[in-house]
Amino acid sequence: MYRLHGFFTQNTMKTLYVLEELGVDYEYSYVDLAKGDNRSDEFRRMTPVGRVPVLEHDGEFLFESGPISRYVASLEKSPLYPADKLQRARVDQWMTYFTCHPGRWLTKLYFERVVKPLAGMGETDEAGCEEAARFADQQLGSVNDWLEHREWLANDSLSIAEPFAFAYLEQARAVDFSLDGHPRLKNWFDRIEARDSTARARERVQPHIRAFMGS
Repeated sequence: MYRLHGFFTQNTMKTLYVLEELGVDYEYSYVDLAKGDNRSDEFRRMTPVGRVPVLEHDGEFLFESGPISRYVASLEKSPLYPADKLQRARVDQWMTYFTCHPGRWLTKLYFERVVKPLAGMGETDEAGCEEAARFADQQLGSVNDWLEHREWLANDSLSIAEPFAFAYLEQARAVDFSLDGHPRLKNWFDRIEARDSTARARERVQPHIRAFMGS
């Protein structure tokens, strides 16, 4: 049995979307960051960095969304993370690209426009937001071009790169970053959002979101 310890921000959602797409049996353990659950001695024994998500499996712990996603997919021998080394590397490249490039800038926008005001962490860095939006738009344009003759990011079929990248892109709505200028990417996004696995992952966190927003 897998147990995922997480919150409901983008890093946890990446792993939830992947776990649901893989169809594995797992438990979700909510870590309330607002209450400092991630600073408890119990949690710090799972991970030295005190961040979510953390995967618990067979008495061992693994942190960071990318390694967690790859580990479970590999262990399950899922075709969503192909055994072929070149095909697997193509999945890895898109996960890394979204983490280091457009995902980075969309996460910055989300932090400045959503997290900062909600947490009372000061004024939004408007200049930083303009820069982040510009870089995200440029880098997503490359993805849109890539999808001109392709249905999926890596290889010829759905992979764990899809739900992983989707979690970064869904932040766009919350920060009024439109994908309309990238129609092929928007179509890709809509197809991932319509999947049952996406709905199941969101259902896992909805009760915690409602409780958090009501507190």
